[in-house]
Amino acid sequence: MREVMRLSIPLAVVAIVSAALLTGVHNVTEPVIREREQQEYLEALERFFPALDDFETEEINGDQFDLVYDQDGEKLGVMAAVQTQGYEGTITYNLAVDAEAEIIGILVVSHSETPGIGDVITTDNFQEQFIGKSFEDPLEAGEDVDTVSGATISTEAMIGSIRRTVTTIGENFLGKERQAFGLEDLTDGVYRGSVEGTYGDLVVEVEFRDGRIQAIEVIEQNETEAYFMEVYPEIPEKIIEEQELAVDVQSGATLSAERIVAAVRNALEGAPEGEGGDN
Repeated sequence: MREVMRLSIPLAVVAIVSAALLTGVHNVTEPVIREREQQEYLEALERFFPALDDFETEEINGDQFDLVYDQDGEKLGVMAAVQTQGYEGTITYNLAVDAEAEIIGILVVSHSETPGIGDVITTDNFQEQFIGKSFEDPLEAGEDVDTVSGATISTEAMIGSIRRTVTTIGENFLGKERQAFGLEDLTDGVYRGSVEGTYGDLVVEVEFRDGRIQAIEVIEQNETEAYFMEVYPEIPEKIIEEQELAVDVQSGATLSAERIVAAVRNALEGAPEGEGGDN
C-alpha cells in the first residue's frame, strides 16, 4: 500500500500541474482567438456590405443575425452567423443577404469535414451556386443547387442550412412570406412520393381524405438509423397536426427531417395511386 501511495502522489501532482498549465494557456489564448474571430467577422461584414455604417444584432434559435444599415438608416441587408451539423462535425459559416432577400456572400468560418472531399463546401465553385439565389428560390439539392459526389452529406447539410437561414432572414427581418402548400385542390386518396436520401431513396405514403392529411407513413428509408429515429414519427405528426409542410425541422437530424417533408411534398404534387401519374 505504501508503494502504491508513493507512486500515486507524484502522478497526482503531475496531473494537477498539467491541468493548471492547460487552463492557463486556455485563459490566455481564448480572448486572443475571440478577438481575431470578431475582427474577421467585421471584415466580412464590410466586404459584403461596402456601404455599411451601422448594424444591430439579434438572435434566433442560437444563431446571430446582424441587420446592416447605411448612413441614411436604410437597411442594406442581413448577415447571419450560423452553425449546422456536417458529416464530421459542426460547420460554422456567415451568410450575407441583401434587402431583397438575395444571397450576396458566403464565408465558411470553421469546419471538420474531410480534406479533399467534404471541404468542397469552402470552394468558390460550390459557394457561387448560391450567389443571386433568393428567398423565392427553393434551393433544392440536386436541382437548382448541386451536391458533390463523395461529399453528399457535407454539401446537403450546407444547402439545407442556407435554405433555412434565408427563410429565417426573409420572414423575420425583410417582411417576406412563403406561399403555403395548397391542400384545397387535392382529391381523396393515397399518394406516394420519394426523394433521394443518404444511402438510397426515402419513400412515403400520404393518406388525404376529407380535405386533410390523415396519415403519413415512411415505407422505405436508407437514412442513418439514429438520425432517422430522432425525427420519425415526430415530423409526420407535426405535418398532420399543422396541415402544413412548412414545419419546424430544427434538430440534430435536420437532413432526415427535411427529406421526410420533401418526400411528402413530392407525393402530394402527384396523383393518388390508381389515378394515373408515376405514383
